[in-house]
Amino acid sequence: MAEGDALLIEYKRRDFLRILGSGALLTLPLPGADRPLRVRLGKDGIFEAFTGKIEMGQGARTLLTQAAAEELGVGVERVRLIMGDTDIVPDDGGTWASLTTPETVPAVRQDAASFAGHPLTDPAQWKVLGTSVPPLHGRDAVTGALRYCSDVRVEGMLHGQIVRPDAYRAKLESFDDSAARALPGVQVVREGDLLGVVAPDPETAGRAAGLIQARWRAEQLPSIDSLIETLRAKGVAPVEVKDTRYPPLIRGGDVEAGLASAHRKLSASYWAPPIGHVPLEPRAAVAEWRDGTLTIDCGKSAPFLVRAELAKSLGIPEAKVRVRISMPGGAFGSKQRSECELEAAILARAVKAPVRLAWTREEEFWVAYARPAGVVDIESGVDSEGRLVAWRFRNYNAGAPGLRPPYDLLHMSNEFWRSESPFRQGSYRALAATLNNFARESHIDEWAHALHRDPLDFRLAHIGDARLKEALQRAAERFGWGKRKPGQGAGFGLACNIEKGARLALFVETEGKGTRLRLRRMVAVGDFGAALNPDNLRNQMQGAIIQGIGGALWEQLQFDSRNQLTRRLSQYRVPRFGDIPDMVVELIDRRDVPAVGAGESPITLPAPAIANALFSATGERKRLLPLAI
Repeated sequence: MAEGDALLIEYKRRDFLRILGSGALLTLPLPGADRPLRVRLGKDGIFEAFTGKIEMGQGARTLLTQAAAEELGVGVERVRLIMGDTDIVPDDGGTWASLTTPETVPAVRQDAASFAGHPLTDPAQWKVLGTSVPPLHGRDAVTGALRYCSDVRVEGMLHGQIVRPDAYRAKLESFDDSAARALPGVQVVREGDLLGVVAPDPETAGRAAGLIQARWRAEQLPSIDSLIETLRAKGVAPVEVKDTRYPPLIRGGDVEAGLASAHRKLSASYWAPPIGHVPLEPRAAVAEWRDGTLTIDCGKSAPFLVRAELAKSLGIPEAKVRVRISMPGGAFGSKQRSECELEAAILARAVKAPVRLAWTREEEFWVAYARPAGVVDIESGVDSEGRLVAWRFRNYNAGAPGLRPPYDLLHMSNEFWRSESPFRQGSYRALAATLNNFARESHIDEWAHALHRDPLDFRLAHIGDARLKEALQRAAERFGWGKRKPGQGAGFGLACNIEKGARLALFVETEGKGTRLRLRRMVAVGDFGAALNPDNLRNQMQGAIIQGIGGALWEQLQFDSRNQLTRRLSQYRVPRFGDIPDMVVELIDRRDVPAVGAGESPITLPAPAIANALFSATGERKRLLPLAI
């Protein structure tokens, strides 16, 4: 296990012990208070609330402000939310896994209610929650006043740039920096395999980095074509672990006996390549040392994890590291770790001055980690009446999230086989749930067609969850499922899922195939429990589906035997305005059901729904992503 992985596991262990396992509310100790609170009344008469979560465009600032305002009995304009400063906010865990809504909203509500001296407000009596409050930073975002991490400047700041190797994986052997040092104000920093320059301005830093002659010892990369068999060959069978958010093994019945007795069986494999996050704003950080204490201004979604990684890497106590978050311009799982921040801290420590380091778009593509590639093998069987009775599902490398099927299966084994990949990989929106649902919903669709069953009816016959059934039926009615037959290039497909507690359904109409594939329309229904901010919830669902279109149709990173070749947006196809079909997004608001997050789960729907629509139109079953190649 890599050291970074071990640190993340330890961080998550502490995170969940403190937030979940103990059942205790994380609170902020404030000077002079009789007890620790996360809410206080400021000197200007504005209530202040504190959270370790961060805003990255998903609406967390507005939602958490609503939560505090609801219990304090005031409007949102009377609450000031302080986010993501590790010196003054509680550790609420990273802003990941759609946990802000189900975990941090209740924590903020509870402390605000305690501060106001009353029990939690009954959802039926909500006045602020349950309403569509516009984004509190909306005006600043559209006028340019909103400060992103790239906008941070401090007095006396210098500018850094890293000298990158000429290969994807390489060790630094030697370098000649004489030409770079001849430039005014340039300093060269080397620590291990990190080689960088610091200069008075970004242009000089870039020029100096280009003048350094470095020699690297490169590692060879395997071909993407061989990766499927590599992942299978290096896969490690899972063991059952129940007390975890993402169990690597979910079983029921006897899958071997079920397969042996099946009247008819079906086997298939599904693949997803590594893809990039492509945030609008590349990583940036400003590092400043004062009296042995490091302050980092950055745009990361897990400030306390970044603090822990920096302290460990730099050999200093966590109390000597302060991480302050400015809004990142997009992340999608990419901005959780301390890569850019550590580089900036090393440069700043060496030159004894504040240093700003901003990655380029090229660095954002090939230095950052990508979504893990993965292959899923499914073997399943039906009885003589066409009911699924056996289901063996193996995911290699991509991950355990989304393993649990939403269907009632008598004999099943859903498995995540941990493997080794030669490519840098890490978190991506919804993690492995996208590949897992693509494989599962494609396979379910294959069975429906093989048995000459309507794909919607076949799903409903295997679903016991009433809320998921309702989501499917509502979406089908709104879409007009079954009223038109596929033909003349038009295809109709659907997919559903239960992910992170949300019940989801998506229906799609397509036309054409290959590079001429186009999406005509989509109808989506989501049940996230109580809709705490309906407009934002609808926007989150729509945004996740749009991002999922890119991964379904075009996105993949290209490699050769030495390097990652994808470096620019001109080489990487993401959804454009013209790609977005007519889209209907409908919510089922269950005020009496605890709310779950919506930032991740809807992205699991587009790939299988589109693949299923393609099959209905062409008779060709595509099991490899992306589909439009």
